[in-house]
This record gives sequence, structure tokens and C-alpha cells, in this order.
Amino acid sequence: MNTTQKIGKNIFSLAAGSFVSAILSIVLSVFIARFLGDVLFGRYSFVVTFVALFSIFLDLGYETLIIRDVARNKLKASTYFNNVISFRAILSLIIFIVLFLFINLLNYPENVKNIIYIFGISQIIVSLSNVFKVTFRAFERMDYEAGVNILATTIKCFFGLVVLFLGYGLIEIALVFLSSAIIDFFISFFICEKKFVRTKLQFDITFFKDTIRTALPIGFIAFFGMIYVRIDTIMLASMKGEAVVGWYNAAYNLILGFSPIPFLFMNALLPFMAYTSIKSKDSLRNVFEKSFKFLIVIGLPITLGIFLLSDRLILLLYGQNYLNSVTAFRVLSFDVLLKFLYLCLWFVLVSADKQNKLAICAGVGALFNIILNLFLIPQFSLVGAAIATIITEAFILIIFLYLAYIHNLKIPLKKMFFKPVISCGVMAFFIYYFCYFNLFLLVIFSAIIYFLMLFILKDFSEEDKDIIKKLIKR
Repeated sequence: MNTTQKIGKNIFSLAAGSFVSAILSIVLSVFIARFLGDVLFGRYSFVVTFVALFSIFLDLGYETLIIRDVARNKLKASTYFNNVISFRAILSLIIFIVLFLFINLLNYPENVKNIIYIFGISQIIVSLSNVFKVTFRAFERMDYEAGVNILATTIKCFFGLVVLFLGYGLIEIALVFLSSAIIDFFISFFICEKKFVRTKLQFDITFFKDTIRTALPIGFIAFFGMIYVRIDTIMLASMKGEAVVGWYNAAYNLILGFSPIPFLFMNALLPFMAYTSIKSKDSLRNVFEKSFKFLIVIGLPITLGIFLLSDRLILLLYGQNYLNSVTAFRVLSFDVLLKFLYLCLWFVLVSADKQNKLAICAGVGALFNIILNLFLIPQFSLVGAAIATIITEAFILIIFLYLAYIHNLKIPLKKMFFKPVISCGVMAFFIYYFCYFNLFLLVIFSAIIYFLMLFILKDFSEEDKDIIKKLIKR
């Protein structure tokens, strides 16, 4: 299997797993919103966000480091895996104790505390499973991760829907998430044990001394990224109440459903980019350019489609009770394209060992987002939070582009955007004149028109076509 075929297989595996998992997660989220109502859905969104902000301290950048360094040298797999999994197990206990003390100091109601405890344990188990999964990625066997994710998400969605239809509430939903996480963990453990690395307790101080300076900046990037993605939910809850949080997250969860596309696409390329970055700068630039172009081609029509059809999508999925989500959803539609592009830049720059500069930029972005939320949420509520998110991500994208430019990773942006923008313009006219057409058929025909225009405008080079043919053949 050549490099193109291997990358194609990994992209397809992660894409398939991501697509199924994302669809099932959105379905479950929509039904939770419909069955529990805006107030309880707001509480659910607050708890999930609250736990996620704590759980980000569990990584400290070592997941990405495993992928990058083990991809460069497979002999490091056992050392990296066993040290990281042992360290994370200890850190998980500390984080849970801190979480326990924090929510008790804030005097949350007892039922909310119990939900946070269950989601907290669930997130810890997921974080341990992730160490197994990034090992799969380091060995470029993303098909294992895709299979585990599909199975675990299917179980979570099925039993979550059963719980909702039987009339149960948030505690039972939390227990479903916990059960799914446990199943995910044991399956990932057995695959890793049998196929890749034998698990054993190992805590090598020398290993952490040698790696912590590289890992921590990557961890800070993830932490700051979580801040400007999720802090708006916490701030909305304190300033505007649970119902507003429910409306905002009804819109934002749909947008975040597209995040796995660039994340997993670039994750599939990361082992190759990590190896390439120390061999050939020109090859890394070529991979970067084609990845960026691909994500523009995919992200631009999704953004436009959501912007134009936001009211119909909210009504279809959530019903009349969530009409307050429409304007925020329309603003947040720009998040799709922005996230596609800055995640591409993030992965490329990390593969080129520029994580220290990225961490500083992400920290500035997080602070900028908090300040924007403080000014915009009191006046514009959930729409203000949406505007703060878009401004922050545009700011981050510009900084990342500048970092790429100064490190000789310049790409022809005008050329990349020109033909997709024209194609999107034609697609927009079609949506405008047929806006009351059946929504499913409207989306299908719009996509066909968009890609037909790209073909007519000859947006794909012969090299692009050759790569696509090889991937399809594989």
C-alpha cells in the first residue's frame, strides 16, 4: 500500500466513523432538547460544558505528542503509551477531587451535583480511552478507532433514546453516557493490548522531563481552544439563565457537529506530516496547500447553506420552542469555515514543531473571547455570544496564517477561494429561488450545483484528480 492509499484509507476510516458518530450524537442531542425542553436542555449543556472545561487538564498535550513522535519512530510506542496512560490515571483522580470540591463550594443543587459527578467520571474514562485511540493513529490504523467510536456512539444513542421515550430525565441520560464510556474503554483496551502495545504501569521521570516542554504548549493550545469554544455557555448561564443556554447550545451543537470533519481529516494526515516535516519542507507545504484547498471546498458551501437555511433547519430539528436560536445559528454558521481553516493550520504548524507560538496565540484568543463575551452577552444575549465566537475565530485564523507565512508555508489564498466563491454564488441563487422546496432535496441539488460549477470552472488540477482517483480506487 503506497502513501496516498494509506492516507486515503485512514481518512475514509476516520470520516466514516466521524460521520456516523456525529449524526448519532446530533440525533441524541436534538431529542434531549425536544423531550426535556429549553430549561433542562440548558442545564444539560451547562453540565457537559462545565465538565469539559475541567477534563481538558487531563491531556496536557500528550495525545498529539504520541501521534507525532511515535509516527516518526515506532520504537517509542511502549514508552510513550505506558507513561502517558499511567500519568493520566493519577491525574484523573486529582482532577475529580478538584471538581468535587469546586461544585460543593459553589453550592449547586444536589440533583445538579449528581449529574456533574456522573458526567465527570464518564469524561475521565473517555480521556483514558483516548490514549489507546491516539496509539491507533500513531500506527496509522484509524479503522480501529472508527469502529470503536461507531459502536460506542450507537449504544449511547440507542439507550439514550430509550431513556427519553420512557420519560426519564438527566440523571438517567448521564448514566447512559457513563455506560457507553465504559464499553468504549474496554474495547479500546483489548485492541491496543492485542495489536499494538502491552499496557503496564510506568512512570519514568526522565521521560516527562524530556517531553513536558514540548507537550505543555500543545496542551495549552487545547485548553485555550476549549475556553473560546465553551466559556460562552458558562457565561450565558450566569448572566442569562438556563433557557438561553438551551437556545444557544441547540444552535451551537449543530455547528460543532461539523468539527470532526477537519479534525479527523488532519489527524489522518498528522503522522505523515510529522514524518515529512523533518525530511522535506516542500512536501509539507504541498500537503498543507492541498489540505487547505480541500477544506475551503467543503467548508464554504456548508457555511453558506446553514446561513441561508438556518430558520428551516431549527424548525425541522427542534420545533417552535427554539425559534430564539435562529439568529445565533445564522451567525454561528461562519464558525464552520473558520474552524475548518484554522484547524488545518494548527495541525500543520504543530507537525512543524511550532506549538510554543501557537500556545501564545491561543491564549491571547481565549482572553480576547472572554472580554468580548463580557461586553456582548449583557446587551445581545445568545447572539452576542455567537458574535464573540466568530470574531475570536477570525482573529485566530489571521494569526495562524501569519505564523504559516513567516515559516515559509505561504499559500495562494485568493486563487484557492476564487472558484469556490463563484460556485457558492450560483448555489446561493438556487437556494434563494427555491427556498420553499423540500429541504432534503434542496440540500442535495444545491450540493450537486456547487460541485458541478467547480468542475466547469476546472478548480481541480490533474494532480488533484489523480489523487482522488487513487483514493476512490483504494
